[in-house]
Amino acid sequence: MKFPVDRMNTSSKGEEIAALLRYEIISGQIKPGDTISENSVASLYNASRSPSREALKILKSEGLLELKRLGAEIVGMSLEDIEELNDIRFLVEGFAMKECAKKQTASLVASLNFIVEKMRIAIEEKDFVELAFQDIAFHEAIIKASEHKRILHLWNSIDKVIITALLIATEKRLATEENFEEFLIQKHLNIIHSIKKGIPDEIESDLQEHFLDTRASVNRSVFTNNKVIKEE
Repeated sequence: MKFPVDRMNTSSKGEEIAALLRYEIISGQIKPGDTISENSVASLYNASRSPSREALKILKSEGLLELKRLGAEIVGMSLEDIEELNDIRFLVEGFAMKECAKKQTASLVASLNFIVEKMRIAIEEKDFVELAFQDIAFHEAIIKASEHKRILHLWNSIDKVIITALLIATEKRLATEENFEEFLIQKHLNIIHSIKKGIPDEIESDLQEHFLDTRASVNRSVFTNNKVIKEE
């Protein structure tokens, strides 16, 4: 897969380089224990040392590498890391969904249904990149609609790692899993239904079921025996 860096809303060369390196780390093309330097990154991506330094700092803040005196050592992403990210997502989105359910906003429900239709189109066109980005857009719309600034800030600190892992998983699932498309659409429709009904226990149940599947699919696609594997 050629990583769709143009879809990552990067605002600087450093962020663009970070997006590309992030994909290579999570997909296993760059492995834990490998070392990279500002100079090697600058040469690889035809950039100066300043954006290369920015990229390494971004990835350090995400826990994907450690900065050393002469460069950076890749930490990568373990199975435990993905489990913890999913725990955060469950807590953040569970809260956001319950807040949205209290407000009963018809505009949010309409927006979510529209995103699901975009997901259907992406499935028909076998466009896993668009499908993954619409999947994230669905969940982000709920978080934004909760109008909780700190929750949104927390989401923004992890969303790029999440979309990168989801892209890898979505590509593999579309290619290998029968009936994945119908299953995915139905899970998102269930979430919309739960928000409309506004029953907290049902919201938590539907979200938990959705995340159990998401967690398993990412683990199958990206990890084997707690080690990152390379996706061809």
